[in-house]
Amino acid sequence: MAANTAPIFTETPVVGAGIWTASSTANTSSTGSGTVGTSMVKLFTSGADGSFINRIRLSPAASTAATATTATVARFYISTVTSGTTAATDTFLFSEIALAAQTADQTTTGTNYFEVPCGFYIPTGYFVHMSMHHAAAANTQWTALVFGGNY
Repeated sequence: MAANTAPIFTETPVVGAGIWTASSTANTSSTGSGTVGTSMVKLFTSGADGSFINRIRLSPAASTAATATTATVARFYISTVTSGTTAATDTFLFSEIALAAQTADQTTTGTNYFEVPCGFYIPTGYFVHMSMHHAAAANTQWTALVFGGNY
């Protein structure tokens, strides 16, 4: 199917999402090695004609009031693997960001989100995954949203 061609724009906006929780396994490697669903979270699946990724937003959250998150590093990968084990030959680091500890679920102050600018295209059959260097603290999580579109 031919996508928009003059100029090329995405046809359908897409928001991908994933959550890093205390039950997620810390991934101390930045090589792309891991397991989707355990030490990596799938955030985005490219469309039938490819996709454009605009940005990724990370927000801390807590299920118990005034709970501090764990300071960590979030890593983002482009991969050809949708589930199971990933390796350095099929999953490639494209960005990482330091996430400071924050106290989430406050009564009088809000938490800060972090954004990773992307601005690139991914072909059909590719995925965006996320890992973190540390597991989330008890009763906390990091929510990741990928803003993009399909052609």
